[in-house]
Formats: sequence, structure tokens, C-alpha cells
Amino acid sequence: MDDTGTTVHRNRMPIAAGSGVIFFLLFWLAMGWGFFWALIGGVVIFAILLVVLGMIGDDSASATGTSGTAMQGDPPASASETARPAGHVGADAGGSTVPPSVAGGGAAAGGGAAGGTSPAATGTSIGEGADAASARTDADAAAASATHDSAPVKTSAAAPTSAVPSGGVIGTKPETLDAPRGTGADDLKKIKGVGPKLEAMCNRMGFWHYDQIAGWSEREVAWVDDNLEGFKGRVQRDDWVSQAKTLASGGETAFSRKASKER
Repeated sequence: MDDTGTTVHRNRMPIAAGSGVIFFLLFWLAMGWGFFWALIGGVVIFAILLVVLGMIGDDSASATGTSGTAMQGDPPASASETARPAGHVGADAGGSTVPPSVAGGGAAAGGGAAGGTSPAATGTSIGEGADAASARTDADAAAASATHDSAPVKTSAAAPTSAVPSGGVIGTKPETLDAPRGTGADDLKKIKGVGPKLEAMCNRMGFWHYDQIAGWSEREVAWVDDNLEGFKGRVQRDDWVSQAKTLASGGETAFSRKASKER
């Protein structure tokens, strides 16, 4: 049956062509079809038979090739040979079924500590020993990975966010007043470097009197210097504190005497 299918597959073209011609003649002469339609019918029959015969031949050839391959292949290995560990020496060849390292008593020729822990010494089968070694290796790798993952990550410390004035001193806001005392505000324009605009700015910040300015510490001077919009650094540059101390005690400075004369 397989040989027949193969023969049909090889000769499908002549068979389909001959059948197409026969049907063409039948359609044209016997059934009275026109020449064109009879020719179309013959071509259709040719195509159908070519496809069908090709499919039959392919199935037969595939089955034949499969059986031939199975017959010519090597016989399967026995279950004992398949289950035999790769490290064993075949018993049929006269070799030992124990690896050289076990038979010799250790990894080195002289035995030693390795021999004491070998499968032969501990009574453990060779397959179980290999599995145990593999399990220990996996456990060590997992422990190392866990240690690496749990290790703290060093991060750089963030820089302090507090503003530091140009002089390098961290400023502290001085005490302020919501309004001048009952005696009225002092004329801050008698301090060198303070004009009408800067005096108005000081008043808005809560500074109305000489004694307020005279009591400023270094940190307070730094704060005021840093908050005088458009006039930063004027307090320290013009030495407001020393001038304010003199004016608060009732004295005069060279600049205040000149300012009083001009008025």
C-alpha cells in the first residue's frame, strides 16, 4: 500500500493531466458543452486531481520515512545505563563504580581530610552525596545574595538647608517692635549709611530706636544684613552698632553732627 502511494505521488502530474484531457473530451463531445467551457472543466478536474493525489502521496511518503528511520536507528539505551551517573566507570569495562577520589580516600593521592568526608567513608551513596553538595552550594549562594541585598546602602549626607550669610555667620533675628515707643521713633538717618528709604525699611522690619540697633549681636547683624533688600551688608560695612551705641547714650558722631547742621 505504501509503495502504491509513493508511485501515485511521483506520477501525479501525468495522471491528473490525462484525467483532465479525458474529462475535457467528455464535456465537449459527449455532453455538448462549448469548447471554451469544456476546456475550463478539464482544467478544473486537472487541478483537483493534482491536489488530491499530492496529499495522498505526501501521507504515504511521510509514513514510510518515519518507519524507516525507526528501523535504522540505534537501539535505545537500557534503563540501567540511562540512570548511571556520569562520573561512574562502566562495570562492564572492568572499572570501579566508585569515583577515583572516593576510592583513593580523598581529593589528593594521600587521602587526608577530604577522604574522611567522602561518600565511601560516611556511608552515603554517591548520588546522594552529589545532591547534598549541590544543595549546599545553592544554600551558600542564596545566603550570599541575601547578605548583599540586606547590606545598608551608603548615602551622602544632605547639605544643611539653613541660609548662611556671605560673612559665614548664621543669622538670628533680633527683637522687634510693632511701633515706636511713646517718646517717638529715633532719627535713624543720623547713622551713617541710612537714608530715608533705608530708614523706612528698618521701621517696617520693627527697628525704631538706637538702643535696638546698639544691642545687636554678631548673629543679629548677620540676619539684618541678609534681609535688607537692596542694601545687604550695609550694617556691618558702615558699623551701625557702634554708631547706635554712641547715639543711644546721648552722644554724637561726626556723621550725626554733620547731618544735624545740614538740617
